[in-house]
Amino acid sequence: MKNIIVKLAAIVAFILGLLAVIMGTRVLSGSLVQDYNVLMWLVKYNVSMGALSIFAGYLIMKEKAKALLVSGIITVGHISVLISLLTIFSSVVADQSVKAMVFRSMVWVVIFLVVRKYRASSA
Repeated sequence: MKNIIVKLAAIVAFILGLLAVIMGTRVLSGSLVQDYNVLMWLVKYNVSMGALSIFAGYLIMKEKAKALLVSGIITVGHISVLISLLTIFSSVVADQSVKAMVFRSMVWVVIFLVVRKYRASSA
């Protein structure tokens, strides 16, 4: 059961990261134009964290020691950005961006907890 849960967490991390890179790159290149206000720094953040998420997926799949650290960095990053969107940028951020960051944050909390639990139980 442990292997299935860890592998599933790795796959989710990889897919979420890949989607962020693909969609963000399309927005940055101008091939995808949204009909709402786009914060370019947020798109760049999402692409960067998407790439890191792909790497995290690999680390989780291979059960590498750094998987917990990288998962924690991604989780804290997403929650920090979410807080800034809800406070500092609340008047300019699109609802879609907030919803996407809530989703990412929740998924990464679960991934982090899975990695922490199964890393701790195998140590």
